[in-house]
Amino acid sequence: MNNLVRLLRIAPVRKSEHLLFNLFEFRFFRDSERGVALPFGSLRFLSLSILVPYVLAAELIFFRTHRFFVKTRENVVSLVALREESNSLFIASIGVAKEYRRLGVATIALRYTERLAARLGKEWLELSVLKGNVPAQRLYAKIGFTRKKVGRWSFILRKKVALS
Repeated sequence: MNNLVRLLRIAPVRKSEHLLFNLFEFRFFRDSERGVALPFGSLRFLSLSILVPYVLAAELIFFRTHRFFVKTRENVVSLVALREESNSLFIASIGVAKEYRRLGVATIALRYTERLAARLGKEWLELSVLKGNVPAQRLYAKIGFTRKKVGRWSFILRKKVALS
């Protein structure tokens, strides 16, 4: 993990840069096209008709967030969106590219958000995780997050921020 830490850079991203990245680099729909044959042809048109509204809706949802890219020299390997609340910094979204999972990227991003929360004078770092996302729950528990609230589909987790 130490080698990876030296390779990664975390940088704030402008909303317009984030939007363009999502429109042109978003891989979920593109990857889902591979190897799929439909009776009416390619998924390209279908994926574009889903992708654009999806990305625009996400941009509206995350409009008031601070966004960060976790990058190597060549690639964006993770995205993080943070929202400031009165006494907490809420991780509105965190994702790691499939080929960089289980290498410590999420841990590096979470440690960064914790340091940022401390600099902002926030008491808590919080996030939401789906009940079915057990690998993420294990990671968050390992880093020190505990359950704050149980929702219908997800848990709200939080971690006390050590103010410096």
